[in-house]
Amino acid sequence: MADARRLDPERKSTFRADLEGLRAVAVVLVLLYHARIPGFTGGYVGVDVFFVLSGFLITGILLRERGTTGRISLPNFYARRARRILPASALVLVVTVVAAALFMPPLTLPDTTKDAAAAALYVSNMRFGLQATDYLGSQMAPSPILHYWSLGVEEQFYVFWPALVLLVCSRGGSVARRIGITAVVVSVLSFALSLWMTNANAPWAFFSLPTRAWELGIGAVLAVSGSWLARVPARPAAALGWMGLAAVALSGVVLGDSTPFPGTAALLPTLGSALVIVAGVRPSRLAPARLLSTAVPRFLGRISYSLYLWHWPLLVIPAAALGAPLRLPERVALAGAAIVLAAASQHWVEEPLRQGRVIGTRPRFNLAMAAALTLAVAATSLGVGVVAALGPSDVSASTLASDEATVNRIIDQAQVAATAGASAAPLPATVDVPVPAALRPSISTARDLLPDPYADGCLVKELAVDSPPCLYGDVGSPHAVVLFGDSHAASWWPALNELAVQRGWQLVTYMKSACSPSDVLQWPADLKRMYTECQAWREHILSRIAALHPDLVVVSGTTSLTLVHQDGTGYSAAQSASVWGAGLAKTLERLAQSTDHVVVLGDTPKSDFDVPVCLSAHRDSILACATPLAHAVSANWQKATADAARSAGATYVDPSIWVCPSAPCPPVVGNFLVYRDNQHLTPPYAEALAGRLASALPGFNQGSAASGVPGPAPSPTPTLQPAVLTDPPATSFGGRRSRTASIRTDGLPV
Repeated sequence: MADARRLDPERKSTFRADLEGLRAVAVVLVLLYHARIPGFTGGYVGVDVFFVLSGFLITGILLRERGTTGRISLPNFYARRARRILPASALVLVVTVVAAALFMPPLTLPDTTKDAAAAALYVSNMRFGLQATDYLGSQMAPSPILHYWSLGVEEQFYVFWPALVLLVCSRGGSVARRIGITAVVVSVLSFALSLWMTNANAPWAFFSLPTRAWELGIGAVLAVSGSWLARVPARPAAALGWMGLAAVALSGVVLGDSTPFPGTAALLPTLGSALVIVAGVRPSRLAPARLLSTAVPRFLGRISYSLYLWHWPLLVIPAAALGAPLRLPERVALAGAAIVLAAASQHWVEEPLRQGRVIGTRPRFNLAMAAALTLAVAATSLGVGVVAALGPSDVSASTLASDEATVNRIIDQAQVAATAGASAAPLPATVDVPVPAALRPSISTARDLLPDPYADGCLVKELAVDSPPCLYGDVGSPHAVVLFGDSHAASWWPALNELAVQRGWQLVTYMKSACSPSDVLQWPADLKRMYTECQAWREHILSRIAALHPDLVVVSGTTSLTLVHQDGTGYSAAQSASVWGAGLAKTLERLAQSTDHVVVLGDTPKSDFDVPVCLSAHRDSILACATPLAHAVSANWQKATADAARSAGATYVDPSIWVCPSAPCPPVVGNFLVYRDNQHLTPPYAEALAGRLASALPGFNQGSAASGVPGPAPSPTPTLQPAVLTDPPATSFGGRRSRTASIRTDGLPV
């Protein structure tokens, strides 16, 4: 973030106190938003204010150097930037990594250190953009390094913009005019890309330089317009300044997390900031500069860079250490502590090094020191992550058969208790024990252990509107079972695949991330718009299933959804369950015309915790990571699901007691880790439930020795033409086909 002691090249004084005050407005908005102070739902726009200021101030620096020396020295520019930004940034990164190692759950440390390394190299915005567009990554708790994304955007701007200005200046003519035209062209193209990307891929629109460059470009245009802006009469300029300051403040309270951003919404804070800058060109007693130049705003503006760096880890790390959200008084206290820490950091670290004390101002030496410090912080962070990854791990020592038998015994006991109708205690009490040494899977591997369809590309991403034809099990069988739904359906793939191999079925999967099988309109938090791709995909897949006419369709999907009307307005919490149930009934009625049997697997109970992360910090107590049954299962959504299945003539299977066989819902059952996050089953535990699932599937129920409860004889099923493979058969591992085969079915569309 640029130094406030810079202005347009045509003024003798390069310091504007009002811009220091505007920086205070920006950082306070960010602080109030991140501290979740009620009312400031759009405080994230403070970053947009910083972007406009940086574009204005950096372009002004380059213009003044050109006007004073007749040239622009990139080494000098980068040396000044390094002295200004790097010392405080490196200090906060190192302290954050150390604090994370000491206080945060151990499982989060490798990711935190990778974030820190990316931040040290000023590419964290790219890393966080990739994580946000990845469905699994977007479910993770926020990183204490997350706020460094904006520094990544600015540093990338500092790399490209001076080089572009230097190129423009080398062609002669009016330098200001050439730079202004370049800034306008860059801004227009960037804004157009931002508008498109905000709708197409909101996370990348938020985190990437190309979609944010227009905000910095607005500041650059203002920097080359000093002579023209000086002609604006004082009174109109003052009025524009107040309008701009009001627009910035208004955007901090009227925008919110569901607002598509940046897009057109970012115009309010960016243009507001531009108007404040314009107003300050003509000093006036009536302008907002008088308010912004008072002592408190100037103090906060002076420490704004350090305050921005320190406030976020101070809010995130204590919450992660406690394993629970911070209360309002705690957040306010930590925000106050951030101000104190930022003032000390600015006085003892930021300002002395910026002025060249200790390290001098020689560009070559400064750049060498900057490179060494950057590499040292990145390498140290990664090294800490490697050491953390080599920490405690769980070693399996028990047999799979005995572990599955234990699970079935526990579930049997739960079913007996539930059948007894003991209203005070419908389930046995969860016994508090340490994390088993023979945990399946281990805490350290649970996050990365995913069902095969993830790697095979058979759980398609949010922006996809079609699915590849994916076959598992006995791919040559005339009997087809379809698994249809979202990532919660994918959680049951290990169980269904096990049954498909055992019973000689072909298992066909149609699954899409975050896309409910219910015929409803969704508004995903990461897309911040109507999930049109889900609607198109669902319609396409229902047509495919109708053409395939399988023997059985198993439907499963999450009920953690934000549902909206056609116009984008949301439903109340009370309405959402019934709306979802009605949409599910419509889907099931269509499926009933395509198959002999439809089974609806109720949603998986959810945990209050990211379970592997929680257990990594509480290895001596699984109860510390248990979830009350009332939190894990929503009675309203459960009833809506059951009613929808009943109305469509489908079979409803409630897996709650399989996943939550005691109260509170345990994160570990027997030697099995139940969740790989807070809502998706681990593949080993899902596979251990195969026998339970088999006993619930109509038409294919041949009993299960594992469940101990033989089922009824299988009912007759229609015969399909066997699938014809256009690729070689999938490789079999241990009798289980675990790779995708591209297929063509005779006479059926692919």
